[in-house]
Amino acid sequence: MRLRHLLILLLLGPAAAAEPLSEETFRANMGFASGTPLKYRNLDCAVVGFDAFAKQMEQDGAHADLDRATDGNAVTFTVRLRGRPRCPGPYPSITHLPEFDLRDLRGQRVSSASLKGKPTLVNFYFAACVPCIREVEPLNEFAAARPGMNFLAVTFDDRETARKFVDRYGFRWRVLPDARELVDRIRVKNYPMVALFDAQGRLLGTKTGGAKDELEAENVGPQLARWMDGLLRQSTKQKAAR
Repeated sequence: MRLRHLLILLLLGPAAAAEPLSEETFRANMGFASGTPLKYRNLDCAVVGFDAFAKQMEQDGAHADLDRATDGNAVTFTVRLRGRPRCPGPYPSITHLPEFDLRDLRGQRVSSASLKGKPTLVNFYFAACVPCIREVEPLNEFAAARPGMNFLAVTFDDRETARKFVDRYGFRWRVLPDARELVDRIRVKNYPMVALFDAQGRLLGTKTGGAKDELEAENVGPQLARWMDGLLRQSTKQKAAR
């Protein structure tokens, strides 16, 4: 399921045309502190100033892709028109689980360091994502059968929304709410998505998933097992060959 989690048209649409939006206001509306470096790219993937970026965002069908550096210290917005390919990422590819220190729904601390020592499967979802909802039970069963791993669910939803989702659908993974920055740093573009990291935090692979109906939901577990077990076996062989 495609999520345009940056509805910048609300900020740069016709209503804003009479009074041009300043970069300062844009930064504040998007929730970025003054110390966070922001860059802008146009439809040709070239770096431009804010005014040129804002002008192109006024086009019909325009939206913005957000890319965040793995360390979280830089952000790039890129104009894109519906149907056009995405520009190459402005930052190096993800190779490891980014460092983080957050609180789960129970208020307990979860950090990247605390996950080391076991392989970790991270699920990225949000409450209004129907394919995410349909894969809850298969994911519960998948995790229950693998006690030797870490399972973490990450969402940009606020704490209350995430709690209601867990209560309503019985999601039993450890959930990190309010994790927009971590979601962006791992470059999640489609939902639901899972990312597999080895015991040292190295990224082994990512996979988009979800289920459109009950039949697809039945295949979530087997498909995930084949994908994950294959990556773990490959990783083990590579380590043994070194």
